[in-house]
Amino acid sequence: MKKRGRTWRREATATVAPSTGWMGRTEDRVLDTLAAIETGVASDVALDRTFQSSRDLGPRERAVVSREVFGVIRARRRIDGALTRACSALGRKLSDLEPAISSRLRVLAWLALEGADEGALSERDAYAHKRIPGLFKRLRFEVPAEPTARSIAELYSLPDFFVSRVVSSHGLARAEVIAKALSLRAPLTLRVATPSARSMVAESLERELGAAIVPTSLSPWGLIVLEENAPVRATRTFEEGLIEPMDEGSQLVALAVGARPEDAVLDACAGAGGKTLALASMMSGGGRIVAIDPDPNKIEELRRRARRAKLSNVEAIVADLRELPEGLVGRFDRVLVDAPCTGSGTWRRAPDASWRVHESDLAKLVTLQASLFHAATRAVKDDGLVVFATCSVLDEENEVVTREVLGRDASLEPESLERTLGPSLGAELKATFEARVGPGPDERGPDGFYFAAVRKRARR
Repeated sequence: MKKRGRTWRREATATVAPSTGWMGRTEDRVLDTLAAIETGVASDVALDRTFQSSRDLGPRERAVVSREVFGVIRARRRIDGALTRACSALGRKLSDLEPAISSRLRVLAWLALEGADEGALSERDAYAHKRIPGLFKRLRFEVPAEPTARSIAELYSLPDFFVSRVVSSHGLARAEVIAKALSLRAPLTLRVATPSARSMVAESLERELGAAIVPTSLSPWGLIVLEENAPVRATRTFEEGLIEPMDEGSQLVALAVGARPEDAVLDACAGAGGKTLALASMMSGGGRIVAIDPDPNKIEELRRRARRAKLSNVEAIVADLRELPEGLVGRFDRVLVDAPCTGSGTWRRAPDASWRVHESDLAKLVTLQASLFHAATRAVKDDGLVVFATCSVLDEENEVVTREVLGRDASLEPESLERTLGPSLGAELKATFEARVGPGPDERGPDGFYFAAVRKRARR
């Protein structure tokens, strides 16, 4: 999605004093990171840059910075609503303040939302706390007795258009479950390279991290680390390629492809290769998997990850599925199209991403998704399988796209997902040829994903 910065009006007479009080330099790193995010830098990138330039921060300090940054951006709309109402009651406008002051007020408002009293807020940042006298005495985080689409959107800091569409498709109750899930911290979920060794890998990782680890409830490959900010990438288990960070929903999408050692498989929108590696693992080093993506940086990262995982059956190519090289047309037994989308099912991992998605983007994305789905049918052999997936919870990007493609191409027929997922998992997901997972109500459950399987009929 195209990143859009915000337009701010500066308060001409304001002078920003240096922040003082509790946590000192850690507080400054929080504000620096939030300032970068306001310019359009993705939250995870901004946080990485902060840590790279702050080698003096220890693990505990980094955890505090991460918690506060993500806390503020997860509750951004709710915080701004409360601050705007409090400012208005005092005859002021939040939009008239300098961006630096607004950011400091948001941090204090988030701390208030977390239960901090006036004394703690003043100790944290005395200058910002007294910048508008009486502001925090008037701060109220309202929860309406009867939820509406608008109140759900503000309560969980989501776009109005998104919540309205979810309410229209799934009703208020389910919409609130989804919205609440997207406001929570995502679990640290891993994929084990060898599913049969999951218990052994979990025990080894527990010893290295000193943290409790539990299996995922749906994926046979998954583990969840129960300690926030556990340094998984610093472990020997990770370095040896025995685990990969991967959401459980992504794991289920890869499982739905049903890749076999004798197959030729195309990962058509591979990105940095999370699902490519999972598919290659399913194939036990056999067959052939081709991963394509138009972004050369992502393909280079995929190659690096494949080398670390010691995979010899993966070929990564910079290419666009819609302009597939002739040598790849009709060559694959199975094709996965994990299409670009709003990413709404994963917003708990990158809550600022919701700021950059606009209703006007949806039509363009749906057109792209349908064109990629249709292009996949050129890549697959007769009697081959295409799995279309998104990490969106919106019907328009999911069922609507699938039905449009099926209606346009008579050579395609729905394929029961039980054939690849197995009857037990298929039944648990209530899968037909389509399935949805997450987000919510289980906090440790998968991100929101949709996937559908269709088979290309053999020519008679």
